[in-house]
Amino acid sequence: MTTRRAFLVALALALAGCAEFRARFPGPDVIFLATPADVSVEMLRVAAVTAQDVVFDLGSGDGRVVVAAARDFGARAVGVEIDAELVKQSRDAAYGAGVAERATFLWQDLFTTDLREASVVTLYLRDDVNLRLRPKLLRELAPGSRVVSHDFDMGDWPADRVQKVSGPTRNHTLYLWLIPADAAGVWRARLGEREALLNLTQRYQTLGGTLTLDGRELPVASGRVTGDRVELSAGGLALSGRLAGDALEGRAVAGGAAPATWTARRVR
Repeated sequence: MTTRRAFLVALALALAGCAEFRARFPGPDVIFLATPADVSVEMLRVAAVTAQDVVFDLGSGDGRVVVAAARDFGARAVGVEIDAELVKQSRDAAYGAGVAERATFLWQDLFTTDLREASVVTLYLRDDVNLRLRPKLLRELAPGSRVVSHDFDMGDWPADRVQKVSGPTRNHTLYLWLIPADAAGVWRARLGEREALLNLTQRYQTLGGTLTLDGRELPVASGRVTGDRVELSAGGLALSGRLAGDALEGRAVAGGAAPATWTARRVR
């Protein structure tokens, strides 16, 4: 690299990091680098995409993930891309593949996109961009929605699944997360004829806290939220159930006893 070229690159990087410059001349946070076609399809397979899904690809580049979701999986798919020329290329690709009716491309900033309609979100961004995006994913996506990221994780939010994929020139890593329902709070529970109190804490898909039963406060030894499904154990009692808003209902098993029904309602 020549001295002049090195200077220009350094200057460009400095300007890209300047908030005032970026406000006046908005552009992509991530330089477009295409996901290989086979890896794109594998991302959709990891997310178990079906024709009932709405797939959002954030930073959709040339549209290949969106086209694959519509063409190979029958899904309705939306690409979000800030580069106008790539949006045009994507629309042309969807038309050429015969999936223009099921593939939509939005020319906008992915941080302003409303994600509430999505059941699957795919990403090939950067680790720092993923971290900025993480609160939006957790806030806007419904419990059980799937998020797949190519090569970059979400910091301290552990993936529910990690899969290695061989590409044409290198190995790739795919990370899958299921959006967890909000189970934190104080719950008044009934286990058969017995009353109990659950005080649950939550960090991503992991639950902690206590179960107060028969006058004893028992620590939650293990607890997990998978979509809208809650599973926890405390004092030899295993509870599992489905969460819908402020209501929980499922099965309780103690030792070798037959399963019993349990219900709970969040009181705060």
